[in-house]
Amino acid sequence: MKLTDLLADVDLSMDVLVGDPALLDRSVRTAMTTDLPEPGRYLAGGELVVTGMVWRRTPADSVRFVEALVAAGVAALAAGDQYHPIPDDLVRACELAGLPLLRVPADVPFATVTEHVNRLLTPRRTEHLATVLSQHRHLVDAESTDSAWLGEVLGLVRGQLGLGGAVLTATGKVLASAGVALTEQTTAELLREYLGGRHLPDTVAGYTLYGVADAFDTRLVGWFLVFEGNYADWTADQHRLAAELAALVGTGYRRMIRERRNRATLAAELLRLVSAGAEPAELQPRLELAGFPAESEIMIFAARLPGAELELAARLLGELVGDCVATLDDAAIVFVAVPEDGASALVRRVRAESAALAPGLAGGALRLGASAGVSGAGGLRGALDEARHACRLAELTGEPIALTSHEELSSHMLLLAAVPDDVRRSFHDRVLGKVLDYDRVHGADLVSTLRAFLASSGGWTKCAAELHMHVNTLRYRIQRVEQLTGRDLSKIEDRVDFFLALALD
Repeated sequence: MKLTDLLADVDLSMDVLVGDPALLDRSVRTAMTTDLPEPGRYLAGGELVVTGMVWRRTPADSVRFVEALVAAGVAALAAGDQYHPIPDDLVRACELAGLPLLRVPADVPFATVTEHVNRLLTPRRTEHLATVLSQHRHLVDAESTDSAWLGEVLGLVRGQLGLGGAVLTATGKVLASAGVALTEQTTAELLREYLGGRHLPDTVAGYTLYGVADAFDTRLVGWFLVFEGNYADWTADQHRLAAELAALVGTGYRRMIRERRNRATLAAELLRLVSAGAEPAELQPRLELAGFPAESEIMIFAARLPGAELELAARLLGELVGDCVATLDDAAIVFVAVPEDGASALVRRVRAESAALAPGLAGGALRLGASAGVSGAGGLRGALDEARHACRLAELTGEPIALTSHEELSSHMLLLAAVPDDVRRSFHDRVLGKVLDYDRVHGADLVSTLRAFLASSGGWTKCAAELHMHVNTLRYRIQRVEQLTGRDLSKIEDRVDFFLALALD
């Protein structure tokens, strides 16, 4: 909006004290009121500054005030004469600095001026910003970009409409933010509601959740927008810009999916060679093409989503770990460089981020396994086997989301993980079934007593002390276990059976 447009507005009835046609052709970006003596640090340029001149004590104050406005690049100064005339020194300071000076009539409150100007400007800013976002959407769709553009467009929206926002993934990663600082607790609450299927947009914990339209088929691997405040209080322009921004973010998301699918071909070839036991000399060129230099330390993650499409497991693994993802048999596999803070730190991050997905599994399960880091191509086959075994072992935890790392592998658990599910269940029921039934009926705690007895290596006195019971009570309980199962806990083979069955419990 030009200054001439404001001067022609009969609702404002402002007069020109300083300003030739060239000066009055300036554009106004926003309007604000201030009576600070040096307001420069609060100005961004293009403002119509309205003042009651409370700051003025001497003519030098006028010079200092005007110089601060000019340095900040404001469009014009508007002064009111409700309480005293506009001083000549302020007029001269504006003339010397080339700053337009307008007079606000005494019967027009300053709040009326700023609100009226900003109300007139909002549709124009919105129209311009919508055009910018639409153009940006075409650029994102046509070119490969990183996530830096997200921060840029969020900054545009916040700067023009005062709408702070952020883009999050379903695991809680903040891809970009402008004016939104989410606590860990708030992020967790937003994720629960988003993954739980809440209809969007909606307000949660003082923030508006906004879906990225048509960008994904399941929220488990999607992105979403978070805005400050309640969307019910938005203006029509803010609703329009939020929809345009969601479309832009959706375009970027689809671009990311296409890039990952393009890389999946290379990952699949690498995985095929590793699983076939290819020589390091054959593997190394593929690794370098996939972005792993010759001296890289690499680890492998495996993931399973029992009962779900294998592609979804691959997309989840890509979101959680990295984009060098392929599938092998019933598992998704990803190759990833060990970060500077080490393999264990990466495992901890993946475990924490995967745990956030629980509300979106709808009763399903996510199993993850992680290998140790290996240097060079020669160790990849062993790392692949390790990750797959760890993934199978994660199923034994019974948790909806479980990640087992190489550090948690033990020989007997590896053996159990390799046994088919129906065989494991049969063995568990045959060894412990009657004891579990007895505990359910009588509340005798025989299973927990048995577990403690084996953990103390069969030491009667030690076990009784740990359970805070008399040795005779302990002996009675163990005898009852033996009677129910027909086994003898003095024999090593029966102890092993109980130990393995308890590991499956």
